[in-house]
Amino acid sequence: MATKSVKGPAALREALMKKTGWSKQRLSQVVQQKHGQLPMSTKVAQAVIAHEKGLRLGRFLDGDDLREAQETVAKLRGFSTVSANAPGRPRRTDVARSASERTIVFPSEFRLKDPLLPAATLNEAREMAQIYPVLYVLENSLREIIRRVMTAQFGNDWWNTAFTSGKSKQLKDRADDRIKKEDLQVWHQRRGAHPIDYVDLDDLRIIAVSKPNLFFPDILGDQLWFEQFMRELYPSRCVLCHMNPLSRDNVQDVRLKLSKWQKLVAAAMSRLPNP
Repeated sequence: MATKSVKGPAALREALMKKTGWSKQRLSQVVQQKHGQLPMSTKVAQAVIAHEKGLRLGRFLDGDDLREAQETVAKLRGFSTVSANAPGRPRRTDVARSASERTIVFPSEFRLKDPLLPAATLNEAREMAQIYPVLYVLENSLREIIRRVMTAQFGNDWWNTAFTSGKSKQLKDRADDRIKKEDLQVWHQRRGAHPIDYVDLDDLRIIAVSKPNLFFPDILGDQLWFEQFMRELYPSRCVLCHMNPLSRDNVQDVRLKLSKWQKLVAAAMSRLPNP
């Protein structure tokens, strides 16, 4: 007869210490460092560290413990404020601030030497390093909107209960398969804390369209506009994320899309569920 696995923060702590080889004292030190990034309980700090070390939180936590850990991981992945007196140096994220108060300052200096690649390719790398954060912010902003809306409507287990047929079921199966394959990559960090981190940009469009009453028009505006917006953005995302340069026109288009997206999000903020 199979033995039921033990769950809970204590079990996660033991698994983390076993994986890292840390003593209780060393774990306490790392937890204190994590407290410096964002106010959180020791229990949540240990869960965040375990996630960063590649442990699957869902194997050890459930209910409110899992939800709180996942939300904290998501916050730590969010925007970092930058001190006006120290350009380029990030300070502690202030999660209490509204999105309109957050400012992201990206490094303006990019230096890299390579004995093989031509100067043109290195210049492309410098130029694309400036547009990648725009796509990163835009895609993860949509991911956060979907997570909030789906959680408010279906509960914390929405990933397993809301996608039962059609394209949404297919994208869920693809993401679940990616999660399973990560079990073989114990030497590498996890891609994300929640299954929604395992879907592609176009999959996010499919999720929103599969639940039109939840997202349109109050959250994501006109559905036809949104679908066209995403279809135009997706090719640029694919080119850049496969390490190829975007043309100047496409770079400008991505920047323009971020501007439009920011206006849409600002208009929808009062209707978005709390994180």
